[in-house]
Amino acid sequence: MHGLRMLLILSVMLLAGCGRVWNDPYPASERGKNILYTAFTERPKHLDPAQSYTSDEYDFIEQIYEPPLQYHYLKRPYELIPETATAIPKPRFFDARDRELPPDAPASQVAYSEYDIRIREGIKYQPHPAFAKNDKGELLYLDLTEKDIASKYNLSDFARTGTRELTAEDYVYEIKRLAHPRLVSPIYGHMSDYIVGLKELGDRLKRDNDALVAAHERQFGASDPSLPWLDLRP
Repeated sequence: MHGLRMLLILSVMLLAGCGRVWNDPYPASERGKNILYTAFTERPKHLDPAQSYTSDEYDFIEQIYEPPLQYHYLKRPYELIPETATAIPKPRFFDARDRELPPDAPASQVAYSEYDIRIREGIKYQPHPAFAKNDKGELLYLDLTEKDIASKYNLSDFARTGTRELTAEDYVYEIKRLAHPRLVSPIYGHMSDYIVGLKELGDRLKRDNDALVAAHERQFGASDPSLPWLDLRP
């Protein structure tokens, strides 16, 4: 009798599993479509590429920012392909006296290398209030005060948006941001070993920032939050 009861219970369980899943969290209208559902295990702390360092954050970042190069999604071993770049750049090798070496020069002779990366034309930013301009061509929301943004919570709260074309200078600016002392990029130490001049830039920015902080504290006190920001643009 006990065995029969267990058989009936198992049969009910198997039959229940053949029907519609009662706790399916996805909309019925999306069933059968080519949609990938995924999840992140830790809440993202940064969506700034210079500060981010986790895969959960990069699941979002890679949907926003396009790098010059990326890995082919399917090929193994991994293969780089152009993204915003026009082509895969070829390195030029130089010795310690800045003399260009042939492509097959021994690694022991190479002091540094250069890559000439050209960005494809016509790539535009998504419409955003930061790019909005007035009739004179001036940025409309560049110098907003705290009072101006007190009632702004969403991008749609701004009446106007704009866009512009992606430039190589945008990538240069982002690389420089790795060295900004107030951002504390987790990859700055590693990248400064490979990008010529990045460590020297970081040292200079730290000296400038320390001097800026000291001057600000002498004038306004250590508790004043309105500390000026070091500008990395030329």
